[in-house]
Amino acid sequence: MFDILEEILNKSGIASLFILRVKDDNTGLDTPHVSYRVRPNIYRIRAFELWGNKDDLYFRIYHSKKINGSLKEQLSSVDGVVKSIRNVIDYKSNDYIQLATMVKNILLNNEIINECKNSSTLAKTSRFEGLELPDVDTSIEDVIGQVFTWRDIISIWEDDTEDNNLLKALSRSGIYIQRSKDGKSRYIGSAYGNDVIIGRWMKHLNSNGDAQHLNLFILENGYNEIVFSVIEFYEENDIIQRENLWKQILGTINYGPYNGLQLNSN
Repeated sequence: MFDILEEILNKSGIASLFILRVKDDNTGLDTPHVSYRVRPNIYRIRAFELWGNKDDLYFRIYHSKKINGSLKEQLSSVDGVVKSIRNVIDYKSNDYIQLATMVKNILLNNEIINECKNSSTLAKTSRFEGLELPDVDTSIEDVIGQVFTWRDIISIWEDDTEDNNLLKALSRSGIYIQRSKDGKSRYIGSAYGNDVIIGRWMKHLNSNGDAQHLNLFILENGYNEIVFSVIEFYEENDIIQRENLWKQILGTINYGPYNGLQLNSN
């Protein structure tokens, strides 16, 4: 079914408006569908999908619950809508390319673009209150290999929607890395017990405690130069030894004066 979906998105021009994140093929499920998942965008659209089989298809737009109200209203007024609830809009049509072209024209409307740009989410956590937060697709479940900025972390932490899979995934024990964007400067940490990974990251954003070299790097460069990633989830009692192993493997320990590269002081 991907060939059909891609033809719809390419010929309508929708594909040119988004950056593809991944293609999900779920045609082997009881409810077969394919999904063209896109990277975060001003529209807060997560994916374009086809459900059913080649003889009986419907087209779905999967979006964040925080989608702009005017955009949701206009997308739900397109001829062919059969369902518009929570974070999905479903369409049935004899000509999906024409339908998708109407969707594209809505997305290119200047008023809609301006409204979407101006409907950003602001942080509620006291220390960051009023901070403009990025749109993060929190429906993602696999975090290994993902890179998060400090604003991403706050956005995930404050997202109280039911489908916030990222928050669930990051609420585990494990080993993580904070590094410079170019990867040259690195800090290894661990989270365990009640101090889950995203909770530990939020503590870093509030105060780095005694992480002396990391503190100096942030004072020198700012958090905009730091990104966060999970190295591995780890639930065993020897997690500190595991953390030290990763420090040795990645060469992040510097017992001497700050050098801007090895950000673990012990």
